[in-house]
Amino acid sequence: MDLLGNPGIAEPLKAALDYVIAFGADFFAFIVVAGAIATLAFYFGRDRLISLIAALYAGIVLYRAFPYGSLLPADNAYIQIGVFVGFVIVSLLAFSGLSFFLARSTSSFLGTAILSGVTAGLILAISIHVLPVQTLYTFSAPTLALFASPEMFFWWLVAPLAGLFFFGR
Repeated sequence: MDLLGNPGIAEPLKAALDYVIAFGADFFAFIVVAGAIATLAFYFGRDRLISLIAALYAGIVLYRAFPYGSLLPADNAYIQIGVFVGFVIVSLLAFSGLSFFLARSTSSFLGTAILSGVTAGLILAISIHVLPVQTLYTFSAPTLALFASPEMFFWWLVAPLAGLFFFGR
């Protein structure tokens, strides 16, 4: 018996509700990552956010070109993610020295929020396309629609550069 009294209404309603809840769970993860990045940007300054974005790009290149990847256990995603995070940390330390030469300016809340959002999107796109995160966490269909296709990966790679162009000054 359908709770709404009309046969066939409850099933699509339940499917739509499950869809929204699944997207909400992944969106919460996006908000947490964006919030952590924004907190770092406000605490250390927006010039460190620029260094983080550059370090993420360098981490992708270094991880993909890593010649000893065959020595890593293929079934252990934590080690592969740890290698990528290591590359990002080393790159961040290298690029942090360059932040001394960047022009210091007052950072607006809106600019920092947008840069944090596109950086969080870049991190999610990297986790879906480059890292084996999907063996540890199953993303919902709406999240995969935003990040999984090669075209969307390209746009998430471009988004921080566009954000830096418009809000990085």
